[in-house]
Amino acid sequence: MDCGQTDADFLSGAAIRKWKDADGGQSELDYWVRGKSVWIGVGASAVHRRRENDDMTIEHVCARCFEDENLAAWIGAVDGEPGCDFCDGDDAPTCDIDDLCRHMEASLREVYGFAVEQLPWESAEGGYIGRQWSTYEILVEEVGLSLPRDQKDHLFQAVLGRLPDEIWCDYDWLSLDMDDALRSSWEQLCETVKHKRRFFFHAVGEDTHDSFTPATLLKAIANISDRMGLIGDIPPNTGLWRARTDIKRGAHTKASDFGPPPEQHATQSNRMNPPGIPMLYLASTPGTALRETKITEGRVGRWVAARALRVLDLRTLKPVPGIFAGRDRDERLALSFLHDFRHDIMQPVERDAAHHVEYLPSQVVTEYLRDYQFEDGKLDGIAYGSTVHPGGWNVALFLSPCDLGLQEPDWDEAKDSSMTFAAARWAKLVHRAAT
Repeated sequence: MDCGQTDADFLSGAAIRKWKDADGGQSELDYWVRGKSVWIGVGASAVHRRRENDDMTIEHVCARCFEDENLAAWIGAVDGEPGCDFCDGDDAPTCDIDDLCRHMEASLREVYGFAVEQLPWESAEGGYIGRQWSTYEILVEEVGLSLPRDQKDHLFQAVLGRLPDEIWCDYDWLSLDMDDALRSSWEQLCETVKHKRRFFFHAVGEDTHDSFTPATLLKAIANISDRMGLIGDIPPNTGLWRARTDIKRGAHTKASDFGPPPEQHATQSNRMNPPGIPMLYLASTPGTALRETKITEGRVGRWVAARALRVLDLRTLKPVPGIFAGRDRDERLALSFLHDFRHDIMQPVERDAAHHVEYLPSQVVTEYLRDYQFEDGKLDGIAYGSTVHPGGWNVALFLSPCDLGLQEPDWDEAKDSSMTFAAARWAKLVHRAAT
C-alpha cells in the first residue's frame, strides 16, 4: 500500500493516521526505514513497534544525550560511571536506559492517562472517543523530546520502544485539570467585577470540579500561595524607597510626605488599592521608585523595616517544573496557574479613563488577602517585581500611619513602629551610553 510517505515522515502521527485511513484501520505493515525493520499494527487501540537487535546494545546512556534539563539532572543524580553505550562519550554521568524510561513513564502518567483505562470505545467507528495521542506523538508533539547527539534517531527509537505501547489521553478526560479550572474561574471573576458586580459577587456561579465561585477561588489562591511557599518576610533593616513627583528640589520635607496619602487625598486607583483606601507603595531602589512614578529625577524618601514584614512575595514564585522533573502533579498545576495569575495582575495599565476598571481584579485579591488569616498570621503587604525596571521590585504595604510612627493611636497604648523613616534626598536616573 502506497501512502506517499518518505523515510523522514515515518512514524509521524500524520503518517500513522494516513495508513489507518487507507487500510481501514486493520492492517499490519512491514517497513524498512533507516536500516531498521519496524512493524506497525495499525489497529484502533494502539501503535506497536518491534525493535531489531540494533538498539538492544544500548544499556547505559549519558546526561549529554538529553537536552531536557530534568532528564539530564535525573541521570546526573544517578551518577553512573562515564561511558555511554549510545554516543561513546565519557564526558557525563550515565544511567541504565531501562531505569530512565521507567522514570519517563511515571512522569508522563502524572500528566496523561491511558485511553484503554478512560476513554469510551465507539464500536461503529472502531476507535476511542476523545483526545488521544500515540507514544510517538506524546514524545515529539507534546513533550518535544530533543536528543542532541541522536543524528539517526537510534536513541529515540530505543527510548520509544521501552515506553508503554499505548494510546494516551487526557489525565481525566471528563474534567479540566486544576490549573485550567482555576484559570477559567479567574477569568470569570475578572469579567464579573469589571462589568457585572462590584460588591456582592462572592456567590456568583457555582462550585463544581471545573469551576469555582469567587469566594472559593479567592480562598484557593490564598491556600495555594501559602502551600507554594510564597508567604515570606522582608528582613529587618531593609531599606525601601518612595518617590514624590510634586516636591521641588530644596524643599523641606518630613516623614509624612513619604508615607501613604491621607484618606481624603487617596483619590487615585492603583494596582492594589481602590480610591479612598490608601496604601504605601515602596520600591527596592531609588531608581526603581523614579521609574515607577515615570520621572527621571525627583525627591525620594527612604524607609527602613524595623521588624520583619510578612508579605505575599510574588518575586519568589518558582518556575513551573517540566514534565520529567519528578514533581507532584498538583504542585506543577498550582504553579502553572500562579504564573498566569501573577502575569495578569502585574500587567502595566495605561492611565486612561478605563484604568480603574482594569485594576479591579488585583484590588479584589489584595483586599481578600489583607484580612486572610494565614497560619503564621496576617500579611503586612504584597511584594512583586517591577514591570518598568528589570531587577527592581516593589511592595504595597497595608501599614497604617500608626504602624509607621506618623500618628498616635486614638484608643490604645503606643506601639513600636513597623518602619522608621531614615532620610530624603534628590535622586536622578543616570543613562549610560551604549557601547
